[in-house]
Amino acid sequence: MINILIADDQNFVRKTLESYLEPETDLNVVGFAENGAIAIEQVANLKPDVVLMDIEMPVMDGLTATKTIVEKFEETKVLILTIHDKEEHLARALKIGVKGYWLKNTTAKELADIIRYVHNGYFQLAKELIEKHFERSILENSQPKQNLSVSEQRNIVDLVLDRIERQVGSLKELTPQNLHQTIENIIKQELTLRKEKDANYQFRLDRLKIRVNMLEKNFSLVTKIQLLYNSILIVAVSTLGYFLFNS
Repeated sequence: MINILIADDQNFVRKTLESYLEPETDLNVVGFAENGAIAIEQVANLKPDVVLMDIEMPVMDGLTATKTIVEKFEETKVLILTIHDKEEHLARALKIGVKGYWLKNTTAKELADIIRYVHNGYFQLAKELIEKHFERSILENSQPKQNLSVSEQRNIVDLVLDRIERQVGSLKELTPQNLHQTIENIIKQELTLRKEKDANYQFRLDRLKIRVNMLEKNFSLVTKIQLLYNSILIVAVSTLGYFLFNS
């Protein structure tokens, strides 16, 4: 059973999230908090496995509360659930050690799956945020977006999701600028790798064409030699027969 604390200053949001999770037999909402200070108290008292943390709340904001929770309660994982996709919020959240950053436009099923992943130690980042960086990087690098199919774009987004936590962990000082640079570098690497793969494929294809052409030429030469040999043989046999018959 995964015990969950919901921290949000809007009662409607708290109840909506609770209704999302009620059908899930392995997820259990153990409490609520309307601000960051109460969230810290509830974590201390209830020992939840996962906290769904809003950012903008009165008394104490969600990121400040998260920093305290991450430092004092190692067994509790924090998943930021917000309407904000600002780079400065994302950069700060990653720096203080959240296990996920997701947007509130998520579906009930998606939210349940995200909580399970976070509880199991898998970092979760909203794909909209990665796609936002992806499109920006493509435009900045003058890479025509139409050259990449939707499936290829999704593959790169998934790749960035897989790598982002390890990359971010190596940064000494996490800011919106180097967060964007980290994501951009991963995208550039993947695009370069794809170009190299395409070039290698084209090179192999060209070599194959050359070999086929050589075989065709050789086959043509062999055919010509065989025809010439047959002609010579026919002439020789005919000549020999002529001499034998007239002798």
